[in-house]
Amino acid sequence: MKKIAHRGYKTNFIKENTIEAFNNAIDNDFLGFECDVHETKDKKLVVIHDAFIDRVSNGTGFVKDMTYKELLKYNFGSSEVKSTIPLLKDVLKMFKGYIKVIELKGRVDISSILEYIDDKTFFISFDTSYMEKLKSIYPNLKFGELNYVLNSSFKHDLDHVCILDDIAKEDVVMDFLKRGKRVFIYGIFGKVNYKRDYENLYYIVNKKNL
Repeated sequence: MKKIAHRGYKTNFIKENTIEAFNNAIDNDFLGFECDVHETKDKKLVVIHDAFIDRVSNGTGFVKDMTYKELLKYNFGSSEVKSTIPLLKDVLKMFKGYIKVIELKGRVDISSILEYIDDKTFFISFDTSYMEKLKSIYPNLKFGELNYVLNSSFKHDLDHVCILDDIAKEDVVMDFLKRGKRVFIYGIFGKVNYKRDYENLYYIVNKKNL
């Protein structure tokens, strides 16, 4: 099974979506990692899951209301392993050649990071129409649909799909693979149902489903 670390490989001391978590994923033989991106007040793309920083740092407030310089004041790690919020462009530069599944949390502007994107960079979003728009602008980059319940027929011309473990039955997965789509499976319920190892099939895992 080809493994990718969900928000990096976290521990009690190494926190999610940090450079340390991504390094830890590579050190533990993951092929890469998934991460999340929001845009700051000064239009910087930063790696963080939530729209606000309260849960994952020692600060409070919304990412969109702060500049990157303001966000650097806060610790996004633990007291043992301190971390600053990463810029997406730095993550792309540091982990060139590793799989990076990047969930865009809004309709952010990716033009500032184009030079850092490699062929192992995969963008996903629940906003399928935005993925289609980006694909039309940047046809050589990889954009895909993130989907909870296969609530679309996936007839659009995107490159990959990211689906929930509960619906990743063999016939569903094989249908995507036969159409030349890369499949990422994620398991929010902490279990691994799908163990076959096909080309272009990857599982986004965390400690619960290792």
